[in-house]
Amino acid sequence: MARFSTRWQIVGALFAMMMFSSGLGFYNQSVLLEALTRERGFSVSAASLASTVFFATSGFAGLAVASVIERIDARWSVAAGVAVCAVALVAIGRVEETLHVYAAFVLFGVGFSATNMLTASTLVTRWFARRRAFALSIVFTGLSAGGILVAPFAAWAVAEHGLRRGCEILAATYVVGILPLALWRLLPRPRDARDTVGEFDDGEDPGVDAREAFRSRYFAGIAATFFFGLMAQVGGIAHQFRLVSVHEPGAASLAVSILAAASVVGRLGSGALLERLPYRGFSLVLLVLQGFTLGILGSTTSTAGLLLASGAFGLTIGSFLMMQPLLLAEAFGTRSYARIYSVSTLCASVGVALGPLLLGWAHDLAGGYRGAYALGAVMSWLGCVALWGAGKGYVRRTQ
Repeated sequence: MARFSTRWQIVGALFAMMMFSSGLGFYNQSVLLEALTRERGFSVSAASLASTVFFATSGFAGLAVASVIERIDARWSVAAGVAVCAVALVAIGRVEETLHVYAAFVLFGVGFSATNMLTASTLVTRWFARRRAFALSIVFTGLSAGGILVAPFAAWAVAEHGLRRGCEILAATYVVGILPLALWRLLPRPRDARDTVGEFDDGEDPGVDAREAFRSRYFAGIAATFFFGLMAQVGGIAHQFRLVSVHEPGAASLAVSILAAASVVGRLGSGALLERLPYRGFSLVLLVLQGFTLGILGSTTSTAGLLLASGAFGLTIGSFLMMQPLLLAEAFGTRSYARIYSVSTLCASVGVALGPLLLGWAHDLAGGYRGAYALGAVMSWLGCVALWGAGKGYVRRTQ
């Protein structure tokens, strides 16, 4: 029983890692941007570029992190990432020059890449097969928990104590929130057959080499799927508040809250369903539904319609993000998973960066959000076409 429970203790430790790294990294960007402009006098454009530098750096750094965690104990890469993030946060609190801002955010992006989805999905993939989807749904719910619980604390710390002292508090929180659990429980791989009882079949193929995966049509299809799918998703999320505000300003905050809550429900619900459903088919349905919900969001004008469409969109958000690691692990196994996932994520991050820009451009061109969200729907359906075109050559059931 103790051996079995080790897997779920790892899930708990990964949940905490995702919660603190997302709350202090991903969701904290707007807090840091506001403080840098207000306290240090940086322009909005200069401070905004720092966030772009952070996300771009984390994407490219993931390639190196993937190579590291395939060779050494993941606990040490997480520990190094935590240390780098702590140093970066302290540095952000002290910056006075624009170049120093970007240097600190480069450092922050490097550390963040070692303490977020890449490490989390790699460890879940190594420890789970039959219940991988459910375990991953719990771990990825840490993303939402970070936005709900940790990000408000970060905003309070910086507002109450100022940028310098506030960032020192956030650095300490990053260390205390992640490091003890990571060192105690993030075991890099199952130690023997007893650790995998009930999860992996005896003699299961560990998977393919990364080079073989990169040459396959299936990998190209997955990369294109999440390029288009996340482009649509992040673009829709970025403009949702303003879209609702145009029709009913008082309902905008409620719509965002409904979307966030629905994403948690969707993620946990799909985690249970995917123990019995094929990953590829489920992803195709999600992309079709995401397209329809985006189209409805852009075309409806009633308060009830906007809130219902926001909830439906949120359900697809919660499910779709975790399908990328599930599809890759199912197809290519655990052998080179970290490298395969890091490259796929880098491709998807380009779509993430373009989504808000393209929907904003479409809004200005069409003179409203109907055309912009119609473009988002088309992006989702292009992702569906890409996944369908990838074929089934590498699909294998691991549950």
